[in-house]
Amino acid sequence: MRKIRLFVLSLLFSICLFPAFSQQPSIEPLFDPLDYFALEGEGQVLLSADQIFMLALRYSECQPETEEWESCINKFEAIKSEVTSRRYQIMSEEERGRAVLKLLYRDYLTTYSATQTKINVALEKGLYNCVSSALLYMSAAKAAGLDVRGQKTSEHAFCSIYIPRKIDVETTNPYGFNPGSRETIENENAIKGYYLVPKKFYTNRQEVSDLLFAGLVAGNLCSFYLDKNDYVEAVPLGAARYQAMEFEKNQSKAAENVRRDFDVIAGNYVNTLPKKAQDYAKVLDWFVSFIDRWGKTDFLQRNMDNGCYNLMVMCFEEKNYKIASASYQKYRPYLSQNQISKITDVLTDILVTSKIEGQPAQAQIEIIEELFTSGAVEASQEKRVLVYLENAWLTILNDCMNTRNYGTGYQKSKEALERLPQSTKIKKMQKSFYDNCIAIIHNNFAKQANARKLEEARQILEAGLEVFPDDKTLNNDLQTLNKMSGY
Repeated sequence: MRKIRLFVLSLLFSICLFPAFSQQPSIEPLFDPLDYFALEGEGQVLLSADQIFMLALRYSECQPETEEWESCINKFEAIKSEVTSRRYQIMSEEERGRAVLKLLYRDYLTTYSATQTKINVALEKGLYNCVSSALLYMSAAKAAGLDVRGQKTSEHAFCSIYIPRKIDVETTNPYGFNPGSRETIENENAIKGYYLVPKKFYTNRQEVSDLLFAGLVAGNLCSFYLDKNDYVEAVPLGAARYQAMEFEKNQSKAAENVRRDFDVIAGNYVNTLPKKAQDYAKVLDWFVSFIDRWGKTDFLQRNMDNGCYNLMVMCFEEKNYKIASASYQKYRPYLSQNQISKITDVLTDILVTSKIEGQPAQAQIEIIEELFTSGAVEASQEKRVLVYLENAWLTILNDCMNTRNYGTGYQKSKEALERLPQSTKIKKMQKSFYDNCIAIIHNNFAKQANARKLEEARQILEAGLEVFPDDKTLNNDLQTLNKMSGY
């Protein structure tokens, strides 16, 4: 028995190739399980031989009214005819359970194949694995009037009969009735190969309902489809498997795993990323419809959050604010509060960068200010937009610093702080400009004063004090100059 892969991506840059098909998978079940059983109150559904056989056949993707379907039904009728004959019915239940297994290996099961999980293929071609052989045995044993129940582990599936003591039936080999009690098999030469299950595969066994046991076929097939990124086949089949559990209202751990497996299929699909944001938005539309149809789980919530974030990153790379904004509004009701905050940041990045990219710093400032005045920036985006505004101003100020244009830099920093009064980075730049301006004025003053060019020294100080009237250094220099001038 195979397990559904648990495969979830949280980052855009760890991606799968997008499936080669263009058709999106249907979110509806491949078939209605209620066509094959009737509900009688809540709790586990006990299926008849015909019901579990046809349900397993349907999970094996064998279509009703086809030639293959009719052939399988006829073969099963032949099995039923034999196991309900007087020869079988006069046997003890234990003898009958053993005889059913021998019958299957005598007429049908010939070769073990680990991946061959379909019950129709087991009947038609003799190829089987633990799931297909166990379901065929369960169907035949029920027809024989035995109390037979499905057993599963994380790696295996088999049956048990109750007579009333429990006897395990390992259906992967002809000697599997009550394992360990090896006996002669009349037609051994006709059996091409069988399987001896490792002991470790029997750990953590669970007895499961008939519906859940029949669904193991679908679980295996879905796993095979996931290996091929074939979601068109996997999703409807997984939906049919899960829907049966919904009908049964099964609360077991095994039933919970059926829902987990179903969610994994959808989660894998939403994490296969195409090359364009517009295509991925269609995938997220599909995922939202999946959640609306089947309900939200914690697992789906995480994938919805990750998927929407991935879309925003793709929109950022494409500078596609139109798709990003429309998608955010559409998917916001499906996002967790924490993810809304993260995605708002990315959406803001797309809004700003799509307009300022490639523009000089002064033009960036004008564009960003226009975003504010036009109302394009929402309250939740203001803080992040101001970061871009700050960076544009810092670009201008750094240019002034690098060219030693300290006076212009000081004036520009004053202008920037009028708009960004809380910016510690701009305040730090302003102080550096200020200190350099004062140092230059003081040094120029000192040079002229030392040369006794007092009038030139005074002109330098007066020009400096006009810009920096409260500076302590320049005012001290003025007092010194006055003394030198005899004032």
